[in-house]
Amino acid sequence: MSEGRLLRVDDVKVFAAQASPVSVIIGMELYLEDGRTFTMYNIPLEVALAVRALKEDGEYPMRKSVFDFLANYEPFKDAIARNLKRVVINEVDKATGLYTATVEFEDDGFRTSIKMIPSHAVFLALLADAPIYVDDKLLELEGLMGEEED
Repeated sequence: MSEGRLLRVDDVKVFAAQASPVSVIIGMELYLEDGRTFTMYNIPLEVALAVRALKEDGEYPMRKSVFDFLANYEPFKDAIARNLKRVVINEVDKATGLYTATVEFEDDGFRTSIKMIPSHAVFLALLADAPIYVDDKLLELEGLMGEEED
């Protein structure tokens, strides 16, 4: 997929929606600079809880997930803040509907990027106070997929 225009994420919120009497879908809404919202579903619960705690300065549980630990471990937070430059959600597997994010790092002039699960990448960007972007091509695909369902 060729890169489209990158839209900066202004805010991130997590939510839970009841899908049936016995199942819940956890999602993440990314509020974009142009007023649109990019929504991702099936976010891991531990990531959603850690993002919510980061955003709301919340309490972390006594029995921590790795995300809770990383959010409270200052050496890790300092290293991520120094080296993480940006997160770009820029790919989707059309067969599975799964998104991929590119996380860009720089250390002493050495640049590298890795592909990550977007919710995990957003968590790291929030820890580092690094910018998050969504490729607008994904928004176009999201609209097309919605039209196909209609």
